Amino acid sequence: MLGHRHVQPGTLFCFSLVFSALLLSGCGGSGDGPEVFKVSGTVSLDGQPVEEGRILLRKKSGDGKAFSAPIKDGSFTVTSEAGPMSVEITASRIIPGKFDNSNGTPEPVGEMYIPKQYNAATTLEVIVPEGGKSDADFPLSS
Repeated sequence: MLGHRHVQPGTLFCFSLVFSALLLSGCGGSGDGPEVFKVSGTVSLDGQPVEEGRILLRKKSGDGKAFSAPIKDGSFTVTSEAGPMSVEITASRIIPGKFDNSNGTPEPVGEMYIPKQYNAATTLEVIVPEGGKSDADFPLSS
C-alpha cells in the first residue's frame, strides 16, 4: 500500500526555485536564429491600391523560407530575413450578383483578381538589405 510522504518545506522551496529558473531560461528567445528586418511598401493594381490581400516573400536560395503579411489599403509591412526574395501577391474580391447555392443557401462568390504573374507564376523580386527596406512598392497591371 502506498503511503503519503511529508515533503520538507526547504525541499519544496528549492524545487520551486529550480523549476522557476528553468522556466525563465526558456523565455525571451535565444537570439541564435537569423536576423530579420522590416520591409514595408505599397501594392497597387492598375493605379488603384489593393484594398485587402496578402504579400509573401520567399527566399530564392537555401531553404526557400517564406515571410508573409497582410496588405491593407494598399500598404504592408512584413518581417523578413535579408537577401534576394521572390514576391507573391494575392487578393480576392466578391463578384457582384454572383452566388453559389450548392449548400441550399446563397453564398457570394469570390475571385482571385491579381494576375498569376504576380503570385502562382510570379515574376516579382525584391532584395531585402540588412537594416530593412521602406520603399518596396509594387505597381501591378492587369
